[in-house]
Amino acid sequence: MLTDWNALLITMLIAPATFALVAAVSRPGWRRVVARTGALVAASGFLTAATLAVQVGRGLPVTAAAGGFGLAVDRLAAVLLLLVFGVSPVVQAFAIRYLAGDRRAAWFTAGASLLTSASAGLVTATTLIGLAISWTVAGVALCLLLSMYWHLPAARDGVRRTATAFVIGDLALWVAVVLATAHWGLLDLRALNTAELDGPLVPLIACLVVIAALSRSAQWPFHRWLPATLAAPTPVSALLHAGVVNAGGILLVRLAPLVSGDVARVLTIAAGAATLTYGAVVMLVKADVKGALANSTMAQMGFMILTCGLGLWAATIFHLVAHGFYKATLFLSSGSAIAQRRRASARPPAQAMSRRRQILTALTASALPALALYVAAQAISLPPGQHTAEQALLIFAWATGAAVTWGWLTRRRGIAAGVAAVTLLFAAAIAYLGLITTVGHFLAPSLPTSTAPAALAWSVAAAVSAVLAGLAVLRRMPDTAIHRAIYARAISTGYIAPSSPTHLTGARS
Repeated sequence: MLTDWNALLITMLIAPATFALVAAVSRPGWRRVVARTGALVAASGFLTAATLAVQVGRGLPVTAAAGGFGLAVDRLAAVLLLLVFGVSPVVQAFAIRYLAGDRRAAWFTAGASLLTSASAGLVTATTLIGLAISWTVAGVALCLLLSMYWHLPAARDGVRRTATAFVIGDLALWVAVVLATAHWGLLDLRALNTAELDGPLVPLIACLVVIAALSRSAQWPFHRWLPATLAAPTPVSALLHAGVVNAGGILLVRLAPLVSGDVARVLTIAAGAATLTYGAVVMLVKADVKGALANSTMAQMGFMILTCGLGLWAATIFHLVAHGFYKATLFLSSGSAIAQRRRASARPPAQAMSRRRQILTALTASALPALALYVAAQAISLPPGQHTAEQALLIFAWATGAAVTWGWLTRRRGIAAGVAAVTLLFAAAIAYLGLITTVGHFLAPSLPTSTAPAALAWSVAAAVSAVLAGLAVLRRMPDTAIHRAIYARAISTGYIAPSSPTHLTGARS
């Protein structure tokens, strides 16, 4: 029997997909109406997701079935739905003015609506086949969005690279689905934690799933497609970097019992750590805003995949949700950031700090966030828990706090600046740890059991932190032959060569 909650869940998924069809066949003169309606449909989905989150927070999961396609919303799905329907209406509303007068505006609305529906299906599907269908449809929707400006050679190159990586990943996922279904029957994802998953096919299935996740999240060796998509309009980039690349982490979390074996774990950790380092290096030398943001996303996804390999599932979810909203904001405000940078460059340059003062500022910027996090942890009295993410993210939080403190102290000097930095750091540390503790406890009933040894997590975190610290030191080095050689190497490594001769001969009509 179809209850109100069932109907609400089904409508939330079907409405954007239905409107995608309407937008695709709409007349050119209806572009603005179509764009506004698409944003309203997505916004209504956010209200529905918030209502469902309250329902599941009370311990009442919502399930439904639509044509044999099983759906369910638990606490994990509720949080991810808030991300999907939180980003989509904001980006579509931004696109109303950004694409005003563009004859492809309705195309964007159709693609964004289809992507929204597929992403919602990805986080709520209860069967492995349903998850794979949503996964593939989301990839197709993204490729359609990237092809908005197909007449541009760079856009065609980006679509080709993206489609190639996605086809490889999707084939891997569908082979895994066929093998798993043939071996265990129709798998219910809600019962994976208690299912008997054994046999010689398990490592192969796990590696295939990891390959699919790496391809969608632009991880090594599939890392070249993401920087090649910069010709896409800003709203498309926002949807891509805030949502689509997160799908790899979502896939690994939802199929955690399948990918927790040693072989899959090593593959995930190695790819995540390598991509994190690569993306961070290239990001530091990129001169263009979108290029730096693209490689920043790659590095952030490397961190997310790394936490998956370490079995830190709460850290994965907290990071991908925070990164999704944060990166959407950065892309949508990139134009304002460029204008602000131009105004700043017109001002007289600030007085350079002495070498001694630089060292003192760096030590202070490193020590203050560490002290703030330690005191905040003692004040909150963090309880031990299997799914709390604070330990996994403390190093990441410290690095972020150190970078922010460094920027503040280089612009503001004196005792007042130091007191303000200390006050803000303590307040931010308490709010940060309190938030991730609350989120971790809220998600705990819906997250898979972590099997990664604590020693492995800390060893990998320490190694990655050492590499990133070395990069930070290298960036501040004086201009030497070694510094210039590494800088040039990083630039050439991050260069995306054209994949077709149309870049040289011109675009075809």
